[in-house]
Amino acid sequence: MAKLLVSDDDPQILELVSLVLEGAGHAVVTTADPRAVCRLAAESDIDAIILDVNMPISGFEVLNELRSNEATESLPILFLSGLGESSDRVRGLREGADDYLVKPFEPAELVLRVERLVSWSERSGPIPKPGGGERSAEERPVVRKRGEDPKHLGRYEVLGVLGQGSMGTVYRGRDPRLERPVALKTIRLEAAGDSQHRLELLDRLRREAVTIARFNQPNIIAVYDMGNAGDTAFIAMEFVEGVSLRDYLRTRGPMEPERTIPMAAGVARGLAVAHAGEVIHRDVKPGNVLLGRDGAIKVSDFGLAFVVSAMTDDSTEISGTPGFVPPEVMNNVPYTEAGDVFGLGATLYQSLTGVHPLAGASLRETIMNTMRGSYKPLTHYLPDLDPEIVELVDRLLAPDPGDRPTAEKVAAQLESIAARHGYRWSADILAD
Repeated sequence: MAKLLVSDDDPQILELVSLVLEGAGHAVVTTADPRAVCRLAAESDIDAIILDVNMPISGFEVLNELRSNEATESLPILFLSGLGESSDRVRGLREGADDYLVKPFEPAELVLRVERLVSWSERSGPIPKPGGGERSAEERPVVRKRGEDPKHLGRYEVLGVLGQGSMGTVYRGRDPRLERPVALKTIRLEAAGDSQHRLELLDRLRREAVTIARFNQPNIIAVYDMGNAGDTAFIAMEFVEGVSLRDYLRTRGPMEPERTIPMAAGVARGLAVAHAGEVIHRDVKPGNVLLGRDGAIKVSDFGLAFVVSAMTDDSTEISGTPGFVPPEVMNNVPYTEAGDVFGLGATLYQSLTGVHPLAGASLRETIMNTMRGSYKPLTHYLPDLDPEIVELVDRLLAPDPGDRPTAEKVAAQLESIAARHGYRWSADILAD
């Protein structure tokens, strides 16, 4: 098994590549922030890197940085890019990539190419650059300077990068007026089209933020403020010291039922309150569940998935993450509260087993599994699991949205199961 680092600013491609490589038995570290690639590669004992070319920071620039760093200069690097012209491929290999695969790709080919690079590196040490020989210090490309992150967004001080979201960078910040930490989620507006469309988008975002800010529920990330600076909108929200459920599952594997059930109950309770306020999440998944070191369970990014669809000219594009998007939405039925419940079902299943219920070897297979409701029963992985939990997850993942319970009923049932078994959530599981 190899440990692979994947960087792509398209969250659906990032998720798909991860599913394919994990399905082949490899460990995968992902980042949508190209600025984090070199640091992660140096710190995470990576065996190979899969790198997009067309990102906010060019993949060629990231490649230059990797080849200029003694800790990462010999790592095998595969460019995975939608730029398929022969000149693009030649440039990629000439500048130091070890292989180049064009999107869309066959999953089996991606796996074979990555495993070949890893095997070659293990046998032969540093892979020679095209033309033979290894790069000398004089031949290594010079890293180009990059634009600096902002020092302020509105009145908020920017203290560092927390990560890269599907729409922009997420910063750790500080509100000097109230002297409290905040998370600053930025949203790039350049894809929104003309200035009128941007104004409409900002107004929709403001109205959504106002609605969410009215919630006073411990399982929903609190929204404090919103604003815009040039081509970037931002939302100031509660800062949670901890990890996402997605990162927890990737690094530590599945949770025991005694932790999963109360955690999922908290998520369901947050969804229930949002639905009562006529707010739909639209992208419920482990990456949007935050686990605080203080014991908090928080659902983030409420109502923001609509921004993705609003910023595209393709009215047929489906926003959300494959495997968590409900089947009815793929048939062009509007997203409803039942779609959030479906995403909760997939999240609960994955938390219990460490395996995504609907993931296939390709995006097409994942979609077909979703449409057919095709997945292994929970008892395949957990034969002694409480039958009530098994039956509930099956109802959450029902292909017909009318067969799914409301988030309120899900929360009540999960809380009842937890009370019956004496299950309690504890942040102790986050301890290093």
